[in-house]
Amino acid sequence: MSTILFVPLPERGHINPTFKMARALQKRGHRIIYCSLRDTEEIIRAEGFDFECLFESLFPKGFQAKNKARLGTLGGLARLGFLRELALQQTRMLEALLEGEFDALIARTRPDLGIIDVLLPEMSLVLHGHRVPAVVLNTSIPLRWELMTPPPTSGLIPDGRLPNVVRGAVDWGRIVLDAKLGSLGSWVGLEPDAMKYRRALALKHGYPLSGLDFGGRLTGEHDPMLIPCPREFVEFRGAKLSIDYHYTGPCIDLERQEPDFPWERLDAARPLVVCSLGTMVIQAEQARRFHRSIAQAASRRPQWQFVVATNHWTEPLPGPVPENLVSVKHVPQLQMLRRASAMVTHGGFNSIKECIYFGVPMVVLPMQFDQPGMSARVVHHGLGVRSAIEALTPDSLLQMLDEVLEKPSYRQKLGAMQTLFQAAEHEQALAESLEKHLRRA
Repeated sequence: MSTILFVPLPERGHINPTFKMARALQKRGHRIIYCSLRDTEEIIRAEGFDFECLFESLFPKGFQAKNKARLGTLGGLARLGFLRELALQQTRMLEALLEGEFDALIARTRPDLGIIDVLLPEMSLVLHGHRVPAVVLNTSIPLRWELMTPPPTSGLIPDGRLPNVVRGAVDWGRIVLDAKLGSLGSWVGLEPDAMKYRRALALKHGYPLSGLDFGGRLTGEHDPMLIPCPREFVEFRGAKLSIDYHYTGPCIDLERQEPDFPWERLDAARPLVVCSLGTMVIQAEQARRFHRSIAQAASRRPQWQFVVATNHWTEPLPGPVPENLVSVKHVPQLQMLRRASAMVTHGGFNSIKECIYFGVPMVVLPMQFDQPGMSARVVHHGLGVRSAIEALTPDSLLQMLDEVLEKPSYRQKLGAMQTLFQAAEHEQALAESLEKHLRRA
């Protein structure tokens, strides 16, 4: 039996894809340990995995919820000031890494393999110094490929509404700005200090600097990089990859724990529209526009049912709330998609993969990070439609829902991609592909 250490970014969108891998390895007799912030412990232990806490003095329990709630209400200079505070907290974390906090955890757990989030390169650097092989897990589209692809085949925005060069520049500006300013300081960032500390860690642990990109993140050239998604969804237009990424199945863990839901409020005979903007913080005005549009659309289509996840949004839905709209903090998304007719989503990688897996057409409202690129792929493959959330209205929302529900081409193309996704989801093959890296030790 080997000990395998998972170090995901402490966000549900990064943790959920690891459960399929961890469970497949656990069933083959390996010991699985997750290493993360205290706020993630309950989620991870509920799935039956061991947990080790890092940086508890810097990020005590409740840190993420408190800061997400605060960040969601701030704008302008106040938001920038708060983000500066979080950046300073991240610098303290990097100092703790240099002083050996993760080294002590490695000495205590003695892992044989590390599976490290691509946004936490520091952990791979330290593992290298302890001669522990690492696999980099990229829970998104490989952005380095997007950056290096020539603009005419970029694939970020293929709908031609703006010239590709202009649109590509706009979207990359949004991605870089969001990565720099919107990370909550919970280990991610491109702050000026980050590269300095990452270089220091690389030198301390003998990690080749060629394995880091311009922001100090792992390139996949030294440690293998896994993309938990079939290649056919990610790549298109004949673009050539600069690195040989290792694509797996979609890594959707059908066994994961999900929240309760008042199922008695739903009618199986009526179309169901699931609505969620994910668990990351979004701007208050975007959230208000989204919830207002959903509520008004529901009132205009009483023959449909709408379920909306408010997630970290705490304002009440604009009233009066129609009878056919159910609002909950978190939805049991896997169970919900088994019966959904359509989903209105922010375009997070996991939500899109789960919609494909269950054959649910999408209305995508990308806002930040990799979401523009995800929505571009949904449109390109004919799996749904998209719109800027700033342009969302009840009328436009209903028009988009009508399109994906009434045009048979969406279901046809979803069926083909769904078949591909389900065929790629082999638990044994996934475990064996990861076990190959154990032998590198």
